[in-house]
Amino acid sequence: MFIRTTYVMRTEVLQLLLKAQEKTKLSMEQLLSHVMRKMRNHYTAYLQDDGRIQYQKRYDETTQLPIPKVRVKVKFIESEYNYFQEMRYFFRRSISLVMAIAVFRYLDEVLEEILNSDNTDLHEYFYPYENRAKSIKCTENVPTFKIWWGIPWNLELLFT
Repeated sequence: MFIRTTYVMRTEVLQLLLKAQEKTKLSMEQLLSHVMRKMRNHYTAYLQDDGRIQYQKRYDETTQLPIPKVRVKVKFIESEYNYFQEMRYFFRRSISLVMAIAVFRYLDEVLEEILNSDNTDLHEYFYPYENRAKSIKCTENVPTFKIWWGIPWNLELLFT
């Protein structure tokens, strides 16, 4: 199932994605999924366990001019959408800000991998969230949640 939504995106981020789209012939949603997956692989650098949700800055700190942004319509598969919601919670940043950080930090790396790969190993790019899972357990009327962003090396950990 697909979920249609919109995000406020800096025009600079949108331009980078459009250039990458021309080079790779992949959709903007696919490119966003790739960079977000890279960010997931480095999740410890972005974890924040308290404080308010951070949003994109409205004004450039040096020029004090508004940062140009546009509202972008996107369509993600449900598992990707859920994953982005989890990133918002664990990273304490808006999804738009997480996407901007991911594009600025990981887009060049993703482009290099896609353009330098033979098409046989692109499976991981088209199904980036197949190993996302969650479980809910209630202990003495207290719900607990476990979320997996990949498969642990020791699969027995899933059942403890």
